[in-house]
Amino acid sequence: MSQVTIGKWGKNLAIRFPNEIVKAAGLAEGERVELEANDGGIVIRRTVPHFTLEELFEGKSPAEWRAAYREAFDWGPDVGREVVEE
Repeated sequence: MSQVTIGKWGKNLAIRFPNEIVKAAGLAEGERVELEANDGGIVIRRTVPHFTLEELFEGKSPAEWRAAYREAFDWGPDVGREVVEE
């Protein structure tokens, strides 16, 4: 267990993470975390990244995405009179 001293950063209080904690948790500079006060303790968690649809799908055209995931689902054999065109 590591001990740190709370310091001042502008009008806020701040702590610095010791290198062993940074390595063990796999933290990186600029990474965002969430803080929560819990029964007198503090819980620190990585934030869940939020992406827009544009960010998720940038870099490929719709045709490229369809081609990449064409075989992702097996719907089973064709039945009945439907015509499946690929």
